[in-house]
Amino acid sequence: MTWSKRKKAQDQCRQRRQKNEHAFLFTVEGHLLRDIERIPWEVALADSGGNAADAAMACGLADIPKGTKALWGRSAAEAWATYRRWQTQRQRA
Repeated sequence: MTWSKRKKAQDQCRQRRQKNEHAFLFTVEGHLLRDIERIPWEVALADSGGNAADAAMACGLADIPKGTKALWGRSAAEAWATYRRWQTQRQRA
């Protein structure tokens, strides 16, 4: 990993810690599957090289459906709303 990517990842971790955010796993349709504490998820995600499916397995979640989204937020509703806004902006561009 290059220095700039590592720095960006560290900045994101710091921001998530300051905002007290958690990881939330959602189905493609937006149904909440599970929330995961920030530190175990970050460790599992780093150990899996960024692969969310492998990180979920490392956190003891073996039956995660295909297409599951891992989103960050202080609440599940906030995380999903942020994702939907991002999708809308991306479609306009």
